Amino acid sequence: MVPSPPVAPSSASPGRAPVLVASETALASLLVRLDGDGGAPVALDTEADSFHHYFEKVCLVQVGLGAEAFLADPLAGIDLSPLFSRLSARPLLAHGADYDLRLLYRGYGFRASSLFDTMIAAQLVGEKEIGLAALLAARVGVTLDKAHQRADWSERPLSPSMSAYAAADVVHLPALVASLTSDLEAKGRLSWHAEECARLARTAFPGERAAGSEDDWRIKGSNGVTDKERAFVRALWGVREERARALDRPPFRILTNERLLAAAKLAAAGERGLATLFPGPRPLPAPFAAALKTALDAAGALEPGDWPKPRRGERAETDPALEREVDALKKTRDARAVALGLDPGVLGSRAALTAAARVKRAHGRMTPDLLAEEAGLSRWRAELLAG
Repeated sequence: MVPSPPVAPSSASPGRAPVLVASETALASLLVRLDGDGGAPVALDTEADSFHHYFEKVCLVQVGLGAEAFLADPLAGIDLSPLFSRLSARPLLAHGADYDLRLLYRGYGFRASSLFDTMIAAQLVGEKEIGLAALLAARVGVTLDKAHQRADWSERPLSPSMSAYAAADVVHLPALVASLTSDLEAKGRLSWHAEECARLARTAFPGERAAGSEDDWRIKGSNGVTDKERAFVRALWGVREERARALDRPPFRILTNERLLAAAKLAAAGERGLATLFPGPRPLPAPFAAALKTALDAAGALEPGDWPKPRRGERAETDPALEREVDALKKTRDARAVALGLDPGVLGSRAALTAAARVKRAHGRMTPDLLAEEAGLSRWRAELLAG
């Protein structure tokens, strides 16, 4: 089946200026619109500020009603619960909705009841590029301006260009949904998509991560250094985290993981000079420097028995028989993925294959029912892998 052809490129600017919902009056008008449109699907997106702040929060909720975009402002001091109550009962259109749903659940207890996720749809029709900008360019003929992708969305007032950027992410979703729906239907995969979206809507998103976890400090690369160096990674991470929280800044803006690892390696070798450990055009702020020195001294005083060991996750390779089952399932998955024109990972991740292999070993067989009930696989995946 040939994918739906793209149309000629056009501007990403919506046909109508987005409406800022930052007052009780504006919110009431939006609610009237929602109550009077017959329950049509609503496009939904959010903007947050995790690139600029330690304490991530929803800064904007974009609601698309056809060609119109409404930008609801959670920072304006208005109660948006009536809006979320209505949205939870409506069919929603979104792209990569897991992030938006997590933010909205954590901040407002919001849950979707009906969802069409265009990223999931793109994966299931075999698209190689599944980002929103790429899909809109290929299927709708719209080129998104991503200049504000890393903007600080907590800043007010919003500039006209930021408002237009936020609106563009929702006003073009209905056309993208129509294109992807056509291909899903032609490939007989609408039910697959519906199941995946229903599973996503039911996801139990965790709340804020509890502080003090043993594994919080284990940044990328920490497993590949020595135990002694890892002790310094842990100590420096704690100082970085404390300062990031105090300043409400992302940890990487205090000290990148790369600089932290490099400093830990030098410190483990005996270096204590902060200018050498943390080179830069300006000296470190005095309180930060003092905290770093204290942490370095504490890590240096540890006995070898107190140095943290590398994290060892459970690996299928520890059970050769299970690993053989996983390899066999992988070959089956890869062959069926090729036949379906899908990325193999879409059909089944390594973790899913391992869960399926455990089911087969436990029962001596692998049926769709067993894979769905015990391995937690989607029904359509279970049927493909068991078949």
